[in-house]
Amino acid sequence: MTTHQATPARDNRTLLLKLSLLACAMFVFAWGLIPVYDALCRVTGLGKLLQPDAVGTAPAATLAAPIVLTFDATVQPGLPWQVRPLVSTLKARPGEFVRVDYEITNASNRRVTGQAIPRYLPAAAAEYVKKLDCFCFAQQAFEPGQTKRFPVVFVVDKSVPAGIDSITLAYTIFDVPGRS
Repeated sequence: MTTHQATPARDNRTLLLKLSLLACAMFVFAWGLIPVYDALCRVTGLGKLLQPDAVGTAPAATLAAPIVLTFDATVQPGLPWQVRPLVSTLKARPGEFVRVDYEITNASNRRVTGQAIPRYLPAAAAEYVKKLDCFCFAQQAFEPGQTKRFPVVFVVDKSVPAGIDSITLAYTIFDVPGRS
């Protein structure tokens, strides 16, 4: 009776083959997740928050009444930032491009990274405010004591309902842990 004796060289080749197959399978799995994630984002709307809004090319309508725009910002408790819009209120007509600058200061003695999340009042106005440039599109890192100004450029869509005569654009700024 003969028994098959495994040699170290044969064992090493078998292990290398198994590990190579495992690495290839992991790569194919990771690569396959990209279209799944894209489909999930399209279905749920994830990821839209951090992208510029598309501005429609609606035909020019008669001059609509101006809308009162109010700007505000709050900071997560414990985040050592001071955030303020340089203009707190203005009037703009639907279809008119608006630029408002926000000033942010890191009032601490350490590097801090934060992320701004926008909100609109009334909430129904959110679909009519089309932001083209905003500091909320990306995380912002600040060195100790650093101050920066950021533009927010947007247009209120011409199709805004007549019942919406004022809109508040407010930002809440959160600390991004582990990014400082």
